[in-house]
Amino acid sequence: MGRVISTGNEELDARLGGGIPIPIMLLIEGGHGIGKSILALQVAYGALNSGLRVVYVTSEATVKSFLDQAKRVSLDVSRFYLRGLLRIYPVHIEGLRWSKGTASRLLPHIASYLMNTMNTWDAVVLDSFSVLASYADMDRVLDFSTKLKIVSANADKLVVLTAHTGALPENLMLRLRSICDGLILLKAAEIGGISVKVMEIAKLRGARGPVDQVTAFDVDPAFGIKLLPITLARG
Repeated sequence: MGRVISTGNEELDARLGGGIPIPIMLLIEGGHGIGKSILALQVAYGALNSGLRVVYVTSEATVKSFLDQAKRVSLDVSRFYLRGLLRIYPVHIEGLRWSKGTASRLLPHIASYLMNTMNTWDAVVLDSFSVLASYADMDRVLDFSTKLKIVSANADKLVVLTAHTGALPENLMLRLRSICDGLILLKAAEIGGISVKVMEIAKLRGARGPVDQVTAFDVDPAFGIKLLPITLARG
């Protein structure tokens, strides 16, 4: 049996059946601005505090802005970065126009790096995988995903992918969801006239305890993921 690590958020751990099970390949999917990056950061924060070495590939921030954002939501990871336990790789450069040919080679380069350095990391976050995969053909995306799944299972790794809903072809997303061990869907909803964010834990293989499948939450600028005391039924 694998192990379970805390996310660093006790309420979230309880909803996840005790924390994040490892090994796991976890897909966090949702619309723009719904909280995918913050949730991925929360998982990475828990991994770092559990002694794991983390590689974080971000398509939305520079190293400085990533560290600043993490600090603003009380998930300060700068000490891990300074100690070399967290490696941050931005793949978006302001003002740079990528050709489709250049962008299509991005995923194979990342795959090569992760496979060749497998003994130097315990967890990897690809935020956002849909951006990284947008110019790659389906076979290449599925090959990359399958390799990560095999590495996760055989080498006791934590792999987290975030994906924008609708950014990749649905037939590709269906196969990606099936490959992953865990799937968390983030959505917007209205309850009693109040707009809230909803976290649906569609699957979480290896969970130690009961999983709350549907949970209302918000992104607190000073706290990160904040679960709301609203009872929801899975639709």
